Order: sequence, then C-alpha cells, then structure tokens
Amino acid sequence: MVIKGFFKNVIVGIVAVFMSLIFVHGVQAQQTGLDYQSLNLLPFTGSKQLVLGEFDHLGRATSAHIQLQDKDEPKQKREPRLTYNPVGWHNYKLSYGNKGKKAWLFHRGHLVGYQFSGLSNEGKNLVPLTAWTNSGNYSGTADSNNEGMLYYEKRLDSWLATHPHYWLDYKVTPVYEGDELIPRQVILQYVGIDQEGNLLRINLGSPKESVDAYGITTVTLDNYSKNATIDYVKGTATPSLVPTEPSSQAQPASPPVETQPSQAPQPSQSVEPAQPVQPVEPTEPSRQLAPVVYVARNGSADVYWYSLDNMPRNTNFSKVVQMSEEQALSLGKRHTSKE
Repeated sequence: MVIKGFFKNVIVGIVAVFMSLIFVHGVQAQQTGLDYQSLNLLPFTGSKQLVLGEFDHLGRATSAHIQLQDKDEPKQKREPRLTYNPVGWHNYKLSYGNKGKKAWLFHRGHLVGYQFSGLSNEGKNLVPLTAWTNSGNYSGTADSNNEGMLYYEKRLDSWLATHPHYWLDYKVTPVYEGDELIPRQVILQYVGIDQEGNLLRINLGSPKESVDAYGITTVTLDNYSKNATIDYVKGTATPSLVPTEPSSQAQPASPPVETQPSQAPQPSQSVEPAQPVQPVEPTEPSRQLAPVVYVARNGSADVYWYSLDNMPRNTNFSKVVQMSEEQALSLGKRHTSKE
C-alpha cells in the first residue's frame, strides 16, 4: 500500500507540473506584470484590435486605437474618394511659397491611416487636418517632414514589415480647445509588443518623440499651416501674410504702385482736382475649374475625368489619383474628350 501510494503521489505531481507548464505558456503576456489599460494600451490578445472613440457632443471624432501585425494590414482596394465631411469641414485653395502656386488647405485626415485600419470613409476616424499636418507638405506629400503624420505612418508601416512576428499598438487622439471644431493638435502614441507581451520601444528618429519608462513613445503634432490663419472654432481660414518659403530676392513690403511722373502746373494752366481712381475689378476666369478631377495610372495619364463613373470599365481604380483641375492643367493634362 505504501508503494502504491508513493506512485500515486508521483503521478499526481507529474500531472501538476505538466498543467502548470500549460498554464504558464497560456498567460505569458500577463506574467510581464503590465497593466495595459493603465498604460493607455489595448489589452494584448495576440489578434488584431481596432477601437474607435465615440463622437462627442459636437459630433467630433475623439480617438482611434489599433493593435496589429503586418499580416493584418488591409488587402482590399481603397475607396477612390471620401464623401464624409467631419464637423468644421471647409476648404480653401491658398497660395504657398513665393511662386504663386496654390493648394487645398485642409484634408479629411484619418486618425489611424488606411494602411493600418482599412477604414476610408468612417466618420469616427476622420478630422479636418491641414495638408501640412496630414501629408507633410502644402501640395503632394513629404514623408521626410516630421511635422506631418505621414512621416510616422510610413516608418511604423516599415517597422511592422521588418518585424512580422511583433505587434504594433498605435493610438491617435485629436486635441480640441473647448468647443472648437478643428483640433489644435493630434497626439500619436505607439509601442511594439513581442510574442510574450513585452513592450518594445520603436525609435523613428524624430526629435518630437518622447519616450516613457515603459518604452511607449508619444508625439504631439500641431494642426496648422504657415500659409493660413485658421479659425479653429468655425473651421474657416484666411491667407497668412507670413512667407512660407525663402525667396532668392528681397520682396517689397507691399506691391509697387505704378504712377505717372508728376509735372508742376504751369501758371497759365488751371489745376483740376484729382479724380478718384476707380478700382479695377479682377477678370473672371473663362470657366470655374473643378476642385477635384481623376487621373488614371497613378496620375501619369494624359487626360483627366470629372467623374469616376464616366471612366472606362477596364480602369484600374486602385491607381486613380485625384487632384485639382488647376493642378492637372499645370501638369500638361487635358480633359478627356469622352466625357
């Protein structure tokens, strides 16, 4: 009986050890001792998560938070155009630089970019962002500008691609002042997570990065544009008088006014009182240019279209680029004769 009891205890001990090993393997993430919620992170589950904040009392988007691996990035084609207008949405084509070029001031900016979320026309993920803050440039994109979200999105996407077995926890929060409709800032927060749930610092090389003791990085971007004065309450804007690019030649403080050389009146001549100068009305363009047109083949096609519905059925819509008609004309493109 003693021997039988001994073997029984041995078997029970082996089973207990085996079960404990299974339990430890199943909760490795929890053994890190991290309280993900207190760190403003999504709980680590080993699967993709996407949480969008609810609209606030003014209908403003409040936050977007995602946790994913490289394999979780969207594979479907992106919608060619956005139709949802976030609260405060207006748009203006303003001059930038010193060469008379103009570009749209605002974008419907995604909090978490499409390359991560797969969301295009979702209102809870859209806020009015300046082109400068969204894409790093007044016109087109500049992913080397660390004042633009594109800088961070490109590098986080590359981090995921080079670390396919890790996860990215990424949250974007717009910051409003009072009841203003346009966010003054956007706050980016990101950190990597390994298979055991440990946090991994991600260094993107921006001087704007601030890292806490857990390796979580925070970046704050101002939602502004040097060529505009923005009314954040209403979403309206006016051109700024501050130059946005250095000029090779000194610019006069105000446009020179052409005048005729004065002549002193002769004694025999009567002096007529000066007549008020009538303002010259600017000439109207021959036609109103469309704010958005569509160009196939990643923008390399020679013609542009006013409507996607009119484009040929064999068009690869994933490679259709939208731009202003003014920009298309400046690139030497013409309106298609088939529309």
